[in-house]
Amino acid sequence: MTSSPNPRRNRPSEFLLPDGRKVLVALPSDIEALRQRYARSHDADPPIQVEVVVHGSDEHRHFLGVTKSHHETRRAQLRERVGADVVDELETARAHLDAVSAQLDKLEAAALGSGLGANFEKFGFDAKVRTYADESGEESTTASSRASLASVGGEKGFWEGGVRGDGEAMRLFRRPIIKQYFHRGLLWRSSEHTQVMSFELFFDLLYVGIIAINGDRALEYPTALELLRFTVTFLMTWRIWSDIQQIISWFETNDIFQRVQVLFLMALLLGTTTNMLQTFHGEQDSFTQLVTFYLAARLFGALCLLMAAYFVPLVKGMMIASAINVVVGAALWIASTHLTPNSASHGVLEHRAAETPEPAAATEEAHGDGLVAQHPGRLALVFIALAVDLYGSMVPVFLFRYGRSHTTPLAKRFNRLFEFFPALNIEHKVERTNMFITLVLGYSVVAMIFQNTGAFVLNAFLGKAFLGLTQAFIFNWLYFEVDGSNIRTHAIRWHVETSIIWQNAHLLFTLSYILAAAAMCKLVVLTDCPNAPISALTPFYQHRSGDYISTGLRLYYCIGLGLALFSMGLISLSHEHRVPLGTCKLPKWVRLGNRLLVCIIFFTLPAAGDRLNSLALVSITTSLSAWTLFFELYGKTCKFQPFFTGVDEKVDKCEYTAKCSLRRLERAKKDDGEIDIVELGRSEKTAAVTATS
Repeated sequence: MTSSPNPRRNRPSEFLLPDGRKVLVALPSDIEALRQRYARSHDADPPIQVEVVVHGSDEHRHFLGVTKSHHETRRAQLRERVGADVVDELETARAHLDAVSAQLDKLEAAALGSGLGANFEKFGFDAKVRTYADESGEESTTASSRASLASVGGEKGFWEGGVRGDGEAMRLFRRPIIKQYFHRGLLWRSSEHTQVMSFELFFDLLYVGIIAINGDRALEYPTALELLRFTVTFLMTWRIWSDIQQIISWFETNDIFQRVQVLFLMALLLGTTTNMLQTFHGEQDSFTQLVTFYLAARLFGALCLLMAAYFVPLVKGMMIASAINVVVGAALWIASTHLTPNSASHGVLEHRAAETPEPAAATEEAHGDGLVAQHPGRLALVFIALAVDLYGSMVPVFLFRYGRSHTTPLAKRFNRLFEFFPALNIEHKVERTNMFITLVLGYSVVAMIFQNTGAFVLNAFLGKAFLGLTQAFIFNWLYFEVDGSNIRTHAIRWHVETSIIWQNAHLLFTLSYILAAAAMCKLVVLTDCPNAPISALTPFYQHRSGDYISTGLRLYYCIGLGLALFSMGLISLSHEHRVPLGTCKLPKWVRLGNRLLVCIIFFTLPAAGDRLNSLALVSITTSLSAWTLFFELYGKTCKFQPFFTGVDEKVDKCEYTAKCSLRRLERAKKDDGEIDIVELGRSEKTAAVTATS
């Protein structure tokens, strides 16, 4: 026997007819099941007369009309019996009571409905959360919630209270609405669930294409110079991507102007990308052009924040502080472009490059060795500017927390300045991040695809591609279904420290995994292992192939995988996870300790040198990844249940306990083996019953 479906889902509405019959109103898809369920209702003790009708049908309208006429007649009779004044007073009191009850229902629905309750259950419920409705609704809360809505006119959704509303055209410009903010220890937020917009996914696709180009360039010359160039340019593009994500998460506009803003920022990001590959490369250095496009995007974002401070003045403290952070970083970037190379060091660099027997690779290595000598001040300003851009936004957060936790005069000033503090929409942030990580993992799979010649053959190239695919699938499994499931409290909501760890761990994961994926692309087509003839590859991939693994390629691959797995451990550590009934076979610290040991092995693999060819190296890393996954899956199972189920039938059974009459239980057993525990529990004469599935 199986339990009945969730009774709250597609539950039919009901009302009583004047003769005592109960009318169930349901959707057409549920009619047959309901009629079969209540076909024997007249045999019940006492008998129940049930009519099942389709919502909006003629039968439905007829029953409503009969019931309405009956109640109108009863009201007229009551007015004659007890007096019109008494009846009118009772109806007025009932109308007021219904209005108050409707307000209470809206408050409860705002806290738990519209997807909000499910999201807080998923990411950790906070009892200090409050929600506000649209100004078009009748809900009224406090002045702080109304202040956030004063900038917009009421706009009703397509469905409102179950009634189909009017369509809405996109406006040219709308004053922004703050989606969520902190005020006096409470989190105020809209009751509507924020969804990822189509242009956000479009922007993510563009960004993944950009980092793919950046990673392929780093793979061509796996040197310290390319690693430095890749890191700097990746962090710059990441900052632009994060700015757009943050502005969309903070404010809701949904107008044409917002789309134009995003398009302009995407164009500036594209301009930044066109100058990435020649940064820090001698006479053809494109560092100045790179910084120009980057600063244009950052300063345009600061202008958008100042506009938001003007239109939504309750959060102007954070908006102005963020704009100041952008200006400070911009000053450092501009200063770095005006530092000229050291001429003496440049001459030494050219002399060393001229003496190298291998022009391409050796020249790149020579540039990398002389880079610090050429631009000592430039590199220092670059990393300081990156630190300001990436972590300068933490300063307002710390000032906000200081103002809330201290009573000094300075703290009171900060408290007034940041009285309304914009909050991060966790659902939107997590969904955007998950989509982006999916695209990054997808890039790693696409990058290792190659083309064979016409002959059908199973060779080492295909074997390495299979192993790479398995490895990417395992990382996807670990991220989404091991670390991202059974979350009791999300890292962003748990503590400020865990929120910082979670966000920076994703940055480290993306950077390191892209390097490892780019290296994997090269390892797949190498001919340094048996059964890997270069003639089996098409000319395009023959050009990308080689017969040995360089030291830089080994470091990119092994260190990249190790850092990616380590950052995933940090992400898991930052969450508070639920545990199965009882306890896990292995506690969380043991499972994370196993990951750390695997990371250490990844870090030490490059020391093996030429003793490991490409096939052996990929096989070892894939095996270690599979071991990590198996260790996690085994360790997270319940301590009192076997890991391999299905051998014993009793393991797969679930029990439900309810109280019902024996007669109703016997009748329910005949209805296709289904038992509705809620319906069974409505009998006066009850007995304890256990249903097993």
